[in-house]
Amino acid sequence: MSSFFWKFLQNPRQVGACCPSSPALCRAITSSIGVENASLVAELGPGTGVITEEICRKLNPGAKLAAVELDGNLADALEKKFSKVTVFRGCASQLDTMLSSRALPQADVVISGLPFAIFPGELQDKILDGVLRSLVPGGTFATFAYLQGLILPAGIRFRHKLENIFPEVTTSQIIWNNMPPAFIYRCRKLEE
Repeated sequence: MSSFFWKFLQNPRQVGACCPSSPALCRAITSSIGVENASLVAELGPGTGVITEEICRKLNPGAKLAAVELDGNLADALEKKFSKVTVFRGCASQLDTMLSSRALPQADVVISGLPFAIFPGELQDKILDGVLRSLVPGGTFATFAYLQGLILPAGIRFRHKLENIFPEVTTSQIIWNNMPPAFIYRCRKLEE
């Protein structure tokens, strides 16, 4: 039994999926959001690091990647696997504080693998506030949701939250080659 699946069984409200994101989803979530031109990318909920790998492939040599992982064991594994990634342990709502604690600037891009649909509204708000504080003006936030997020009340509420926070929210085509099928929200912060 994979460690990811085991983590899901132990705490499905924290992990949110029974298997890691597919290569197709990893490519899609890191596309068309400026990863290649970013100075700093932040990743929320990297888990086993499958999206992290794709981000690392696309980053410029001088760019930095900071990852926030709540699970200590997964964070330890990420540090071993990605020696150049700054790994923070804790809640994604504190991203801005974590970045400043290491003298890192605001991020050009924030990519999230967090299971927003299963989080209570208050936690969603705190994390999205942290994302907003952590993004440069005009920066991009990308997250994915599973197909049922288009029709279930929790998914619809989350979409409305994004639209109330970000002036620009677009969705990708459905990535059928993922279990379960998913789509991506790409959100741009207001330019100041």
